Amino acid sequence: MRYIFNLILLSLILFSSCNNKQDNIIIHKEFPNEEWQRFEYLKGDMAITKAPVTYDLAIEVVVSDKYPNEYINHQKDGSFPLNITISNSDGIYRTKDYKFMLKDTEGYWNAEKKDGYYTFVLPVANEMTLTDNDTYRFQIENKYPKDPLCGIKSLKLKYIDAK
Repeated sequence: MRYIFNLILLSLILFSSCNNKQDNIIIHKEFPNEEWQRFEYLKGDMAITKAPVTYDLAIEVVVSDKYPNEYINHQKDGSFPLNITISNSDGIYRTKDYKFMLKDTEGYWNAEKKDGYYTFVLPVANEMTLTDNDTYRFQIENKYPKDPLCGIKSLKLKYIDAK
């Protein structure tokens, strides 16, 4: 019996280790009342100890039908504008504005509704190489021009092993 248990345990370990892609969360924010204030910056750190490393970056955002604003004339706007800044301890940084479209030009969602919410995984960077052992700081800025951005349940910035 012990042999069978050890064999099953070994099989489970080998099976789970075969998947070399990992999702690691840098920033995770749940928004109370489904509102993200205009100047509420989201921040997170990522420590690199075995550089160089290459990752894909993605944002997972979950929104409701209230997105992006409670005013009916804003409901067709499906844009999700934000800025992401990455810096290291030497003060070297890069920053980029993004504008993802969560709705099409007619105002229809570009994702299926599940349990009252729409989930989007938005590509930020493919094969981003971090060349130094350092702690990298990430900051996300909400660039939606009206305050607050409504209908946003959660946001995650994650890196995925690009292997």
